[in-house]
Amino acid sequence: MKTIITIFTFILFFANVQASENQLTAIGNGVKSKLMKTISTSTDKHKFPAIYVYDTQKQTFLSKQNAEAYLLTLGDKAIWSKLTSQWTKDTSQFSTTNETLAKALPMLKLDREFLILYDNLPTPMLEQFKAMDPELILKDSTLKSVLSSLDSSRSYTTY
Repeated sequence: MKTIITIFTFILFFANVQASENQLTAIGNGVKSKLMKTISTSTDKHKFPAIYVYDTQKQTFLSKQNAEAYLLTLGDKAIWSKLTSQWTKDTSQFSTTNETLAKALPMLKLDREFLILYDNLPTPMLEQFKAMDPELILKDSTLKSVLSSLDSSRSYTTY
């Protein structure tokens, strides 16, 4: 009986470690602002919700078109193509390296093929903007669900 309990405990512990490795990490608005200053010299306000995909191996941000193509391979819900098209943003003004990111933002893990930033809205704002986009909450939860399940990417949200 002790052996069964030990094995069961080990399985639960291992499953918990695996699940936490794929979860989204909220970095907060301050860290997001620092990230944007690190990767972009533009003073334009960044629009959100927004999705940015950084290739850690090539040390470059994927173009809007390439990011959309990559993201479309990850989900199959009807709303998925709509949200990736609407929320994936242009990254032509972004430039950085893994070294620069690691120095400026050591909390970011660059241990997977892609780093994805989902610049999202806080939950109370989702409710406020629901009248403008009735699918906003569904899009937000769908995106978070997909991003939290990825093995090839490390995903971060603002909130």
